[in-house]
Amino acid sequence: MAMGGAESKEADRQLRSASLNGVILPSSMELFFDPSWSKFKLHLLHSFSEPVYTFNLPEGWWGSLILHGGPTVDHPLLAAVRNTGESGTGNLVTLPPLGPGQEVLKEKMSRRRKGWMEIWSFAVPVPVPDRAGEEKVTATTTTTTTTRVERFEWVSTRGKEVKDLHEWGRGWKLRRVATTYPDAHADKGWDEDDEDDDEGDAAAYEYEELHADNEVLAVWADAKGLKSRKAAKFEFVNSGATGELGEAWALMAVVSFVRVWQRYMQIIVV
Repeated sequence: MAMGGAESKEADRQLRSASLNGVILPSSMELFFDPSWSKFKLHLLHSFSEPVYTFNLPEGWWGSLILHGGPTVDHPLLAAVRNTGESGTGNLVTLPPLGPGQEVLKEKMSRRRKGWMEIWSFAVPVPVPDRAGEEKVTATTTTTTTTRVERFEWVSTRGKEVKDLHEWGRGWKLRRVATTYPDAHADKGWDEDDEDDDEGDAAAYEYEELHADNEVLAVWADAKGLKSRKAAKFEFVNSGATGELGEAWALMAVVSFVRVWQRYMQIIVV
């Protein structure tokens, strides 16, 4: 299934009837590829169990990414990412509605570089903690919970979090960036296929120092080798592992991880 005009509308229609209820993502997962490499399917496994979810790349490495809510492509759609922008290198993620009668969630993943540091950013609604006196001016109310939009970013790293995965020494960490609505959308001016930043490595160190205290919520790294068909390992950590950020956030974290992995595979297989 391609994700052009009519097909994209059909995917949106299917996702509109999908639900975040029942989405259960293990705290630790491994991404495996089809042994032939020609079928362009990826499987999320919990340790060495049967696949939990399946990603389909119907147009090959350079096309859309579709997540099915089960171990085969015969299961209903659960999320989709399609190319956007004139160059086709932008990334628009579509998730099921937060609640009955609502529209599907759509969010662009933004990419930029700070010296050696790669950054992929997105915003997504998360539940607002039910604390007395907490300000909820920027919140939106659904039939089940109150949410607010926060911004998160995947950042390339060689830190301890990635090394604890026992895969490649270099990987990615997902951290909280902004917890208020205006700040969450502060980078909407970025191009979805932004060119590399030419500020040099000093900009990377300065940016990392600025966000050094931000909570890390998930990590992933490429597998050490391809003999086992394992492509990468992913793990929720800290607040990301408790479920308190909600199903939409957890699903977005996993989908964005696989999309970033797909984008870098495009460079390798050229």
